[in-house]
Amino acid sequence: MTRCILGRTLAAVAVAVSLGSVAVAGQAGRWSLPRLPDGQPDMQGQWISDAVGAAHSVEDGRDPDADVIQGRIGEENPVVIVAPPDNRIPYRPEMAARRQQLLRDIFTPTEVEQVDPHVRTLLDGVPRNGYVPGGMQILQMPGAVLILYESNHAYRYIPLDGRPHAPQSLKLFMGDSRGRWEGNTLVVDVTNFNEETWLDSHGSIHSDALHVVERWTLAGPGRIDYEATLDDPKAFTRPWKIAFRVNRRSEKNYEIFEDSRLEGERAVAPILEVGRKDKAAGITGIHEHKRQRR
Repeated sequence: MTRCILGRTLAAVAVAVSLGSVAVAGQAGRWSLPRLPDGQPDMQGQWISDAVGAAHSVEDGRDPDADVIQGRIGEENPVVIVAPPDNRIPYRPEMAARRQQLLRDIFTPTEVEQVDPHVRTLLDGVPRNGYVPGGMQILQMPGAVLILYESNHAYRYIPLDGRPHAPQSLKLFMGDSRGRWEGNTLVVDVTNFNEETWLDSHGSIHSDALHVVERWTLAGPGRIDYEATLDDPKAFTRPWKIAFRVNRRSEKNYEIFEDSRLEGERAVAPILEVGRKDKAAGITGIHEHKRQRR
């Protein structure tokens, strides 16, 4: 792998701002919120979510009983849905049926569309890009926030100048982000999604009407509290919400490296070969979880 040239170059853009970061005086012994010269909280640096297990299922985390989806040692496997209380995505009946069929197709995939888009090296979308394996780098500059993701070369440029969203006819994997500050919280409004991404590898789909509102709050020297509300009138009966913690990376001088999954992807063909053989042999099933106790 080669070093991420984009990350290093854009880091230089923000270096003057980061060097000018100042802290607000607080009470003795308490953490002081660092601020940039323009007064906004300084969130710059390398970060990684503690919710990587949610990349498998936002409803159930990573299934601890299945070897094929066993979590790595030390990896958190949280359920990130915080509303509604049952931690279930409130699908409309027709979308729930479509997802149920997809869970059967995932068990014995015969078409490329039945394989997780992350495995196919497509962009992960929002909010999934925040909890897939790999971290992110946040850069701030006057009038904008830039997020560089380790997964699949993804990035997000988030204007803060109040400009309108792109025309609705433009559909994007990562959506169209527009940000604003509400006190010490960065609020990002994301629209213009396509239907190609899943919210996890458990077939949690959405439509092109998905609307995500993120809230990024710097809660400590090494912590961002992340929250996102997802609304999609074509797919969900009501909005629902996820939340998790994002931690500052502890490795000294950590740098983002390029993710070469796209160039080296060799997984989809054998996945489909096995799925087609199983389907031809009459082997069918459904990818489901045992519901975890709360």
